[in-house]
Amino acid sequence: MRTVSVTPLRTRVVAVAAIVAAAAWFAWFAVYQVDDAFIVYRYAENLARGEGFVYNPGEPVEGVTCFLWAAILAPFAAAGVPLPWVAPIMTALCGLGILILLPGFTGRLRQRNAGSERGAPSPGGGAAGARSVPDGWNLAPAVLLAAHPTFAYWSVGALEAVPYALLIVLAMRDHMDELDRGHGRRSALWIGLATLLRPEAPLIALAFALDRMLPAEGGPSARPGGAAGSRFAAAAGWLGVVGLFFIPFLAFRRFYFGEWLPMTYYAKTGGDVIRQIDEGWKYTLRFMAQVGPGFGETSPFTAVVGVLMVVVCLAHVLPRPRLRPAGLAILAIAFAVLIEGGDWMVLHRFWVPGLVLLLPLLVVAGRDLAAQDRRLRPAVVACGALLLVSFVVGSVRARAGANGLAVNGAGYRYAHEAVGRYLLERGTPDDTVALMDIGIIGYVSGLRVFDITGLTEPSVAKSPGGFLRKDYPAELVLARRPRFIVLVNGFTIDARIAAHPEFLRDYVPVFERNHQFNWTPPGDYTLRVFERRDGISVKRPARSALHPQSPG
Repeated sequence: MRTVSVTPLRTRVVAVAAIVAAAAWFAWFAVYQVDDAFIVYRYAENLARGEGFVYNPGEPVEGVTCFLWAAILAPFAAAGVPLPWVAPIMTALCGLGILILLPGFTGRLRQRNAGSERGAPSPGGGAAGARSVPDGWNLAPAVLLAAHPTFAYWSVGALEAVPYALLIVLAMRDHMDELDRGHGRRSALWIGLATLLRPEAPLIALAFALDRMLPAEGGPSARPGGAAGSRFAAAAGWLGVVGLFFIPFLAFRRFYFGEWLPMTYYAKTGGDVIRQIDEGWKYTLRFMAQVGPGFGETSPFTAVVGVLMVVVCLAHVLPRPRLRPAGLAILAIAFAVLIEGGDWMVLHRFWVPGLVLLLPLLVVAGRDLAAQDRRLRPAVVACGALLLVSFVVGSVRARAGANGLAVNGAGYRYAHEAVGRYLLERGTPDDTVALMDIGIIGYVSGLRVFDITGLTEPSVAKSPGGFLRKDYPAELVLARRPRFIVLVNGFTIDARIAAHPEFLRDYVPVFERNHQFNWTPPGDYTLRVFERRDGISVKRPARSALHPQSPG
């Protein structure tokens, strides 16, 4: 007869207190929403108003890489709920969901690695026999993850990184259970949804399918059918379920937007492939410096330590079929980051799902090391404590440092929001503004936008050159005769527009704000608004702000 242990009241109280503490920790980070979040908000609001999935009404261009996230936000916009308020709450709930799932997920990894009968799954997906309370090893990844600046910030960052990571965790959990049972495809449903959320998800799907095709150890985790042909057929059937989501979405994208890929792909590629990979590698090294004990400092030494930790962990994981799925998924994420070249945003959002999978593997590897020689246990625990302190210190610096999140948030309110409100008051409904930072400014102003980086402009996005380095003539912008142009110092196309004779003849400066006014030392990222001479006399009828809530 099986016995099921009842979780003690004290444990439940501690668990609730931990969730509340994590929520408060996340809330402390909610001081800055990255500019791109407001691009998503504008898509969601236009969708809610019946304009379609567009940034500019009448221009179907997929200028975001998170279609499903914008669609999820649209009902809130239709109900009149301010998206800059609701989106961080939703990402925080997803972050808390990951923290709640992670102890059980880590326990499954440990049970699978041990290969013991206790790790065999029950029909409900849990361990056969008693349902035990997670121990310190199982809880450690959740504690480390909550403390890490990348996860803490993106849990309130309002973009799709943490919801995407939650889908990956759910898929990985079900994938392991399906392999243990020898059947099941529910994990494909989670990955299918992920393909609507991020364009890299098909690479994760291929990693899962590869794991299903590779031979496994005997016992409860043997692959369905056993033979290579049967494993291949099972993997193909699993991919077919993913395809039920991805293929119709791909057809919709081609029919609605006229492209097989989102415009963000073209805007961020088109340059030297080697340079793109190099940028992705540097982006990864900066992230690895935060995985090692850097205490918020990024240096070659901390980056090397982080890389060595990950390499040793993967070397421990990949030869073990029971741990291999998570290792393959991390490699797929790394490959995606390299070919995409990373991105410009703070705290490495592309690596969020990789971090969520990596920390449980690091803990399992440390536990295995301690189990081999009990004398090593204190050293392993000390390393874990060192990482925890490093993550907390790094998080505090990232949030409250001299040029941290709070400072950036104030800079966006002072500069980008002010520019948006200036354009809101000065512009008319038919006016166009050409600029690079289209998020907050486009969201607050409500004007038609010509994005000089190409996120919503196919002619720009498909020009040669990488992101922020597109090589196209200034006439491409000036031919649209935008009433307003916002230029920033230090960018090639901005300088090209500013030096063009037609621009010098037709535009005059009317407003400027320095986003980095409060940096230490003060920086210079000045948004300079120029207006056509023939439009200065035009007055817009007085109206209230399109979005009365503060985007900061």
